[in-house]
Amino acid sequence: MNTSQLMEQAALARAAMADAARSTVVGNNANPRFELFHAASSLCSQKVRTVLAEKRLAWRSNDMLILSAMHAGRVVPAEHYFAPYVRLRLFAGREIGGALVDGYSGRTSVETEGFDPCAVPLLIDYETGRVIADSLRICRYLDDISPTPARLVPEDEAARAAVLRQAAIVDRIPNGALLYGFHPDADRRPEALKTVMQTVYDSKILALEAMIAANAGDAALVAAYRAKIAKEQGGKAVCHDAGFQRATRTHVAGLLRDLEATLADGSPWIVGGSFTLADVLWGVNLTRLAYLGLASLWDDLPAVGRYVQALAQRPSLCAEVVRATLGSLPPSPYMAALGDCATMAA
Repeated sequence: MNTSQLMEQAALARAAMADAARSTVVGNNANPRFELFHAASSLCSQKVRTVLAEKRLAWRSNDMLILSAMHAGRVVPAEHYFAPYVRLRLFAGREIGGALVDGYSGRTSVETEGFDPCAVPLLIDYETGRVIADSLRICRYLDDISPTPARLVPEDEAARAAVLRQAAIVDRIPNGALLYGFHPDADRRPEALKTVMQTVYDSKILALEAMIAANAGDAALVAAYRAKIAKEQGGKAVCHDAGFQRATRTHVAGLLRDLEATLADGSPWIVGGSFTLADVLWGVNLTRLAYLGLASLWDDLPAVGRYVQALAQRPSLCAEVVRATLGSLPPSPYMAALGDCATMAA
């Protein structure tokens, strides 16, 4: 697509959003270089918004509704299922290459799971004509083209390797399983969230089937929706699977023990005194764990506990992650574990 085509397709995607007030400009540029389709509650979107804040970039924000719902007996599809947006995702997916997602693991990493054509976030760079999907790719792209005020992926070889190693670890955390899954032993998620999650997969699948019917003549869109259905059906199959849920939490607990060892030298951040992309990504994930009532996973990990408090005080993470979580998800009594930022935002 050329720039005018990108602008036209983005305008169509914005027009499909139910409330135009959720499309705004962040920063002091009325015609910013970047446009982001995202959701306030989306963990992957929070990663990108934190990087945009760290880089002090202006951008057009399209805060999408990403849960389908039933209203008056009919399904209301999530906004990132509508054709104009999915076409933008498929365009971005050509650059990534590889297959569409075809199953469910609880993870969202494009590197390991395939490309999800009906997901957020999505970044458009109108200066270069790039459309970029996948949060890790977007974050690295923004860091590469906007090295000021500081690089989030260091140029020093050893530090860079350490940051990218942690980025890969966080990218593969099964966040979907933690958010949507019903743990058999200690499901600490807010009750309102658990109520939503009882029927969330059914609503998603019904909405996607409706989108297939509405776009039956477009083979690429139909394939995209069928791929998404396969993923959601897989999620539904394991959301009450006790073994799957226990294994997921055990895996995350092991990653936190590894993080404790990484932080054991007393450094404030992953690579010493410099705040990096690794800290952005861990900050988003640790906030989500706290929201879900899983801060107990680091009760015996003092370095991780100190790290969580430091992350929550970082202005970009406080605004784009802690406060966004409080404002977009059902209230959680566990957010107080994040200290002053959560208390002031409550």
